[in-house]
Amino acid sequence: MFVKQIEPGTPEADRRFRRLIALESADWMPVPRPRCLGWDAESGLLVYELVTPARDGRQLADDGDFDEATAGRLGRLVAELHDAPSPHWLDVSAPRLPPLGELDALPLAVYRNACAAELELWRLLQGDEALVAALKRLCAVPDALRTPAHCDLRLDQFVLGGGDVRLVDWDELRLADPARDIGAFAGEWLYRSTWDIAGADADHEAVVARGAARFAEVRPLVRSFWRAYREVRREPDDGLGRRAAAFAGWHQFDRVLAAAEGQSRLRPVERAALGIGRALVLDPGRFADTVGLTA
Repeated sequence: MFVKQIEPGTPEADRRFRRLIALESADWMPVPRPRCLGWDAESGLLVYELVTPARDGRQLADDGDFDEATAGRLGRLVAELHDAPSPHWLDVSAPRLPPLGELDALPLAVYRNACAAELELWRLLQGDEALVAALKRLCAVPDALRTPAHCDLRLDQFVLGGGDVRLVDWDELRLADPARDIGAFAGEWLYRSTWDIAGADADHEAVVARGAARFAEVRPLVRSFWRAYREVRREPDDGLGRRAAAFAGWHQFDRVLAAAEGQSRLRPVERAALGIGRALVLDPGRFADTVGLTA
């Protein structure tokens, strides 16, 4: 068994738990996921059948075993999710990320609990009027373009075992822009490539060259994912790749915000990731091909 806990007691945790229960109570499985064996609302516990032997996508990437065929399998799976009919119980509220309200001002509780590096990041975000405006436009996608979307897609959410791919951690599932999921996949590889320059020579040109070379190695994975996705998806809209590139940019901020917890300051490699992310959010059409989301 695999046991997941969403500690109850906050509105956000309660919403996440309700989404999972709605999913597991319905006869709706557009893509494979581990079988839920039961749950307890009072403790926030959910029990799933353990998939074993298996590795998740992040483990495959860390071991150097994530290839283009694997990327294609994941692209087809995500396309099947996005093509699924929207059930009546599906959450239609706005995704919690990007946190549009916090781009203007932090709630007092968030401010009090933030470390110095997190506050440094929020200062950079809130002081960048062009970036804030671009993120708000990105989140204003028309209802007609929304599909069932995972909305928390990372490499470790894909579990591969027994010849199957299963998608896990569905607590952010809702009706949303499918570009969020595609951008998160591309953004994962972009962030990993940026992180690989952490030990690079301090010389700026050397750092840039190393980062570009590293992403050139993994860009075919994003292209394979995107190509397979488009082969399966019935009616992707014309702006999907551009918006996905922008969400790949936002993913850099999301990952840096998570990494900054407990730090006294942002590290140079994290600032590099923020710079890359900003460029993608502000001008996704220019960089879509660069990240592998070709038209």
